[in-house]
Amino acid sequence: MSHPIPVDFPPALEVFGRHRSVRFFLPDPLAPGDLDLIVEAGRRAPTDAQGHMYACVRITDTILRDRLATLCADQQHIRDAAEFFVVCLDVHRLRRLIEYRGREWGMCARIALLYGATDATMVAQNMLVAAEALGYGACYIGAVQNNVDVIAQELNLPPGVLPLYGLCIGVIDPAHYPPLKPRIPRDLCFFENSYPRDFSAQALETAYAAMSVKRDWLDSIGVYFATGGTMGRREPIMARAWRQQALDPQPME
Repeated sequence: MSHPIPVDFPPALEVFGRHRSVRFFLPDPLAPGDLDLIVEAGRRAPTDAQGHMYACVRITDTILRDRLATLCADQQHIRDAAEFFVVCLDVHRLRRLIEYRGREWGMCARIALLYGATDATMVAQNMLVAAEALGYGACYIGAVQNNVDVIAQELNLPPGVLPLYGLCIGVIDPAHYPPLKPRIPRDLCFFENSYPRDFSAQALETAYAAMSVKRDWLDSIGVYFATGGTMGRREPIMARAWRQQALDPQPME
């Protein structure tokens, strides 16, 4: 796509241009009414087939918050943020609604995982954008997946509900306001009509050049996605959690 890329967002879209993942918060609560605005923004997110296949667990118990922070790689900003939510896919409530009126539940695990994760992510992203529009900082916590099965038990989640990630929202500490992070070139992720058959060496090098600001980008993504990385270590944990929460896809006949 060869369309020009805007340098500055217009005022109506400026919130997207200033997005950062904030990990340092002041010990201040949100202003009165702002939490309701953020939650309602989440509730207005799109949902597939009117299913509302998500649940957000707000963590207000400080002892539980500390325990979850420890389970999530001991991240201090989980403890410090004014608000912390565990964002879950949830087909349990939908199943109860179907069966309550006498219909048989027909959704299988693969579709439940896909659509539940999609619904939950759109809700969480609406909440994040609303928080940033109100002047707060926010940060997703992917490390929920480091102990997702244990966290599901900590939160008393029934079968059909699976934690996906956390969401911190709070008052930004101006002494630790992070810089904007780069993004990979647009031509490597937005296409017209078809996906490219392959990426040339030159195209891949442009991605590394764009993303290698403080250090070689491979050092960053390798920690997560190369052999022995974080994502590989999470695989058996997630498989265990899928079985525990009755969301494990069975082999096709």
